[in-house]
Amino acid sequence: MKQNLSGTSLGDYGKKIYKKYHYTCVYCGFDGRSFDNWMQLSIDHIRPKNCGGTDESNNFVVACRACNSITSRMKFDNNLSNSQILKQKRDKVKERRTIFYQLWIDEVAPNYLNKTLPNIK
Repeated sequence: MKQNLSGTSLGDYGKKIYKKYHYTCVYCGFDGRSFDNWMQLSIDHIRPKNCGGTDESNNFVVACRACNSITSRMKFDNNLSNSQILKQKRDKVKERRTIFYQLWIDEVAPNYLNKTLPNIK
């Protein structure tokens, strides 16, 4: 039974973009080729619409939901090229991932990784 997925990036307008970028986040390299990972992918506007970006395919890339969230509120000068914007976004993702990783090392790993996971049914 085939469902109508029109209007969704995974099932409709993003298909060509996902293939173009090999189902991989352009910011962190997240591999979306397994089903659960694929479900975490999204389409990102390189130049956001609120900075003059368009819905043309050359303004789209693949991003995992975490990177899309990290870069979602960034603003860009109109004089920047798409490659300059991508560099700024990659730099922001790298910076934030470093901070989040340190938080995970300090607070999450010591408290939870040695404990049995709850049985979820």
